[in-house]
Amino acid sequence: MQEVPGSPAINAESAGARPAISAPEGPAPAALPSREAADDSQPPSLSPCWLSSRPPTASPAVDGSLLRLAQWGGMSAGALLEAGLARVLFYPTLLYTVFRGKVPGRAHRDWYHRIDRTVLLGALPLRNMTRRLVQDENVRGVITMNEEYETRFLCNSSKEWRRVGVEQLRLSTVDMTGIPTLANLRKGVQFAMKYQSLGQSVYVHCKAGRSRSATMVAAYLIQVYNWSPEEAVSALTKIRSHIHIRPGQLEILKEFHKEMTAGAAQE
Repeated sequence: MQEVPGSPAINAESAGARPAISAPEGPAPAALPSREAADDSQPPSLSPCWLSSRPPTASPAVDGSLLRLAQWGGMSAGALLEAGLARVLFYPTLLYTVFRGKVPGRAHRDWYHRIDRTVLLGALPLRNMTRRLVQDENVRGVITMNEEYETRFLCNSSKEWRRVGVEQLRLSTVDMTGIPTLANLRKGVQFAMKYQSLGQSVYVHCKAGRSRSATMVAAYLIQVYNWSPEEAVSALTKIRSHIHIRPGQLEILKEFHKEMTAGAAQE
């Protein structure tokens, strides 16, 4: 694996292991209770119970009310349609993500990857992953790029995360077409850097760990390693090959990088 010029080395691990970007040495993670090693070859499973909890399909009358509400709130009809389409396609695309996590061979996609000593990038942290993330990966912070309906039935709530010693930061972004705001990129990066200073880990996720969350992690890499947006995306692709940064998301990363560079020049 080739290194990004001027960047920290990226370790190429053997098959089945999760490679990571080498980061500056930090304090050692606190000792955690031992447990049997998790079987990483098996992706998280979905209980059939969530199938009966799908949000009901909106009727034309409800759609009309939503349209009027969106217009009153300043949301364009196009943005509303995009958000509605994301809701309709959420469960089918999530099932596809689960399928790719289970299928063997070249089509297989790992549920999550460790990017460096602090950040893990992945798909929804399903409830049955909690023990593994907290004990094996030393996760003490979670950045959730999903809207609330995406995690309502499948993932821990903020209160449930707090019970196991994990802080959650939700930075809601519409699935499929959404672009994280510049303000949210700043919040997410500062959140991750807080746990970096503590020698602990942060799990950054959206639905599949490909686009919204990858944009957030790219911003973190830009901040921490002083990389360009292109270098950050290239580094992520070498570790998690199926990420997909859309043109609008790359543009917001360029804005973030420009802001960071301007701030550094003023110091």
